[in-house]
Amino acid sequence: MTDPLNTRFAEGDEAALVECFQIHGPLIRSYLRRFVRPQDVEDLQQIVFAEVWRSRHRFDPARSLPAWMLGIAHKRAVDQLRIRTLQTVPLDVIADPAGDDGRTDGDGLAERDQVRRALAKLPEPQRQAIELAYYGDLTQREISEKLSVPLGTIKARMARGLRRLSGILGTAATGGWDAEPRRSGTTAARGASGRRAMGRVSKVGTVRGTGRADESDEKGGQVVRPRIAVSSCLMGEPVRFDGGHSRDRFLNGELDKHVEWVHICPEMEIGLGSPRETLRLERSPDGTRLISRRSRVDLTDRMTALAEERVPALHEVDGYVLKSRSPSCGVHGIPVHAGSATVDRKGRGVFAAVVLDAHPLLPVEDEGRLKDALLRETFVERVFARARLRALLESDWRPRDLVSFHARHKMQLLAHNPAAFREAGRVVARAGTRPREELAADYARVFGTAFAAKASIGRHVNVLQHCVGMVGDALDPVRRADLAEVIASYQAGQVALSVPATLIRHHAQGLAVEYVRDQTYFSPYPEDLRLRNHVPA
Repeated sequence: MTDPLNTRFAEGDEAALVECFQIHGPLIRSYLRRFVRPQDVEDLQQIVFAEVWRSRHRFDPARSLPAWMLGIAHKRAVDQLRIRTLQTVPLDVIADPAGDDGRTDGDGLAERDQVRRALAKLPEPQRQAIELAYYGDLTQREISEKLSVPLGTIKARMARGLRRLSGILGTAATGGWDAEPRRSGTTAARGASGRRAMGRVSKVGTVRGTGRADESDEKGGQVVRPRIAVSSCLMGEPVRFDGGHSRDRFLNGELDKHVEWVHICPEMEIGLGSPRETLRLERSPDGTRLISRRSRVDLTDRMTALAEERVPALHEVDGYVLKSRSPSCGVHGIPVHAGSATVDRKGRGVFAAVVLDAHPLLPVEDEGRLKDALLRETFVERVFARARLRALLESDWRPRDLVSFHARHKMQLLAHNPAAFREAGRVVARAGTRPREELAADYARVFGTAFAAKASIGRHVNVLQHCVGMVGDALDPVRRADLAEVIASYQAGQVALSVPATLIRHHAQGLAVEYVRDQTYFSPYPEDLRLRNHVPA
């Protein structure tokens, strides 16, 4: 049945345009907020509706009007992102913190005093390492030499100290094996008060704004920042064999402000330095070996020992991005040689193989595969889901908290693995009768297994139809038909997943259908990552 409003609009009835704005304006605004800054939404909405009116002769009244309008909104939002320039703040502005009425000075002094008091509560070795890094302007290697302590010990002291400082301050201080202030590049504006008080402005001369670190979800809770291990060269560190780096734009750009990085370079940690000899995998009677090309030194045992040493700490990370095509860190398709011939192109880096064998459910990718839109979305979704579960299990949770957590993730689990979704339900059903540790381990295993399976188009359609069923009773027949048509368009590869998902969430919010509205399926990661905007092939 064709909506009369569609027909009037296509025929050029200006009153129909007014009705469209009143009915669909909130939906368009909600969709645009996912792409642009709040102050740009109203202007961009006017641009969208102006184009909608100019293009009315191309609209088929038999189709869904909101879906057609969302398509135009998507194009204009992307145009806006392309022309928007990166905001910078002059260094001299940051260097002079005084406010007109002195309140800024007072706030800064109070914050620094708070951090000093928190530092005083740390064990002496941890406090000393952090103070030398943040107040003494030393790198971890320089701290190691100054104190005559192994570099690995310094990294461990800083990691434990920053985590403890985070708890004392009630903030999310960043940390990892090499958590230290960076000496080059740009420094994101971090939201944690301890980090602000100890952080330093990059010596480049400007601080580039990367958004808020203290984000909150739609229910007012604090957003969990995943902790992701990463090959150091991908973050711009000059640790490659040739003395250079392989800085990845996505990791250092869109994703950087939402996560905490744990930098790891296995070659540097086993003492090879940079620049260094190139390495390769070679077949031998003892299995695949990691050999230096020129000096023919076998580094397999050293690399394996390092990986085994790192494995326990990887329980604390939510994902790992490794360097592609690396004989130590490569995940897929690493050549294995026998003399001058390549005998296998399905090898795996020595370090990566140990990590993956020990943590089969850890989300792992290399930066090359993350250039694929679907693989990138899948990886980021898994990382944020794992981080939310880690945050729950690290808290003083009760069985009812796990039940609530599972209820919010049901549609997301169903989209990935229906069998694991049902098994997770059985685990949660016994939440009040099993020991905490046993229950947590079982749920974490099933949860990780579910997200390890890729969500197919068919499973997404199944979830969308489930949600429509829960929202649809409160909608009139025309709105239900619109939803059905948009889902069919997604299934046919004509629109991105973000279109039906946004439409359903909009109706769930407007009709106060809390169960659907609160599903993590509709907001699996920060919306400004825009990972669901690709059209499925």
